[in-house]
Formats: sequence, C-alpha cells, structure tokens
Amino acid sequence: MYFPILKGKQNELIALRELSEIIDAQYIKPVVEPVRENISPLKRTIKQLADNGIIPLVVINPSLGDYAGGEDLISQFLQEEEGAYLPCVKIKSPQDSAAIGLFQSFRGRAAAYIESSVDRAMVDVINESVYTLVNPVRVSSAAFAQLRNKVVYGDFFKKEVKNSDYAEDSLFSGLHTEYREFDNVVGFGDFTILSEDYSESGGPAYVVAVHLSYINREEYDAMHVRHFSSYDDRTPTNPGGKFMDALNKLVQYVTVNPNKFTRTTGLGEFFTLHASRHYPGLGHVKKISIKHHIETTCHYIQGH
Repeated sequence: MYFPILKGKQNELIALRELSEIIDAQYIKPVVEPVRENISPLKRTIKQLADNGIIPLVVINPSLGDYAGGEDLISQFLQEEEGAYLPCVKIKSPQDSAAIGLFQSFRGRAAAYIESSVDRAMVDVINESVYTLVNPVRVSSAAFAQLRNKVVYGDFFKKEVKNSDYAEDSLFSGLHTEYREFDNVVGFGDFTILSEDYSESGGPAYVVAVHLSYINREEYDAMHVRHFSSYDDRTPTNPGGKFMDALNKLVQYVTVNPNKFTRTTGLGEFFTLHASRHYPGLGHVKKISIKHHIETTCHYIQGH
C-alpha cells in the first residue's frame, strides 16, 4: 500500500479530495501533517476520503507552519471526524518524551511517524502502533529489524534552489519495487514531487518548472521525474507565459513518447490547460503534478 506524505496546505488537500474519487482505497492511505490553523479544509478532506473508503493518517502533534511551536494537539479539533482518520504521532527522536507519552496514551490505536533514530525503549513502545512510518537510512539495521507494521519512506525529490538548476530527467526512487523485500513492512511512502523540508512559499520564479513522474521500464521500473523548464529571461515577470512555455515542452514530449507516462487524470489536466492556454497559478500546477505522481504510483502497485 502507498502512503503519500503531504503537508496540509490548500492544494495538497484539494489533490487528495480529487484523487479520492478515482483511486481504489486498497492502494492508498495518505499521511497528512496539518500546517494551517484553519482546519476546516482538513475536516472536509477527511470526510471526503472516508466517504470513499480511504482512512488517512493525520499527524495530531504537528510542528510546521502555523504549528511551529509544536504545542497544539489537532485531535481536540477533530472530534466529529473520530473514526474517519487514524491519529498519527510524530516522534522526532528517542528523547522526544512528550510525543512518546502522547503515543502511549492511545494504547495501540494510533500510528507512529519516526523522523530519526530509535532506541530499545522506544522500539518496545512504538511496536504497539497500527503503522510505524520509518526511514530505513535513519535507523540502525538492528533497530529497523525489530520494528513491526513498518511503512518505509524516504525523501526522494531532489529539490533545487533554482528551477533553472533542474536537469531534464532525474531518478526519484525504486522503493515502490523494493519495499516488499523488507520483513514486517506493510507499505511505503514518499513526499511526492515535494521535499520533506517545509517552506511556506518559494521565491520569485525566474523559471517555471513542471515536474512529471514516470515509471522507467528500462531501469527495472524505477520512478523517474521529467522536469520541463521554461525559458529564463533573468526576471520574475510573466509567470503565465513561462508556464505555457514549459507546458508546450511537456505536451510535445509526451506526444512524442506516448507510452512513457501513465495516462492519469493529472496528465489529462495538463493537456486541457494546454488546449485552453490557461494559466491557473503555480500552486494549482503543483497540485496537478502531485495528483499525477500519486496516480502513477497507485497504478503501478495495482498492476503488481
């Protein structure tokens, strides 16, 4: 099963709501860390996912965005949604006693999201979890072997400082082909075409880049990302024109390579924007790329 890890920003939540109508619940279980104090969009997303049989994991002790202080518990605001989501406790380290205590209070009815390493005492506690999200490169192999109900994840999108720095093509991950090789693993996750590092917004876009994921059949089904970048006029002006330049390159490349990309609704949205010559804003563009990535991944595991 695929556990895409998303921040609870507007376009990420919209992407999940739109995907809930088209992806079978048996292939996906999103993980959402709220970043906005206004949680009405999160509530709406939880409800729509649940209506389609998808039970998301929601980080109830978020520490990003509006919750940078790390002292708010989201669960107290989600009482009406109880049962429609699985509480997920983010644990920064074995010394994060507050988070570990919070996790223990659920008595085995929560997921654990491990950000770094674990020690013996922590393993004993979090092995009561429904799911344990863990990055295998951040824990010792001995500790990793002791964990149960594992969801292995990694930060695979190589975010560049400037959009002009993206190569045409880059390796994303092979985790979707390898996760079953681990013992006691029930799924895998990534941060889609976003980075694990959180930022409120980027700087001015001198270059607009559109990211499109695909399964590279010649590379043993590894996931790659194709980057379509606009012209660079050394100014942040005309983002709409730059988006259309990048989109022209995307449509031309996909048309010439029709079997390379999974025909997702996200990819269809890019073609629709191209036909209408419409620029919806960079946040919306990112939403479409997220949708395409998640659809591509779920389509792959559905066939395997």
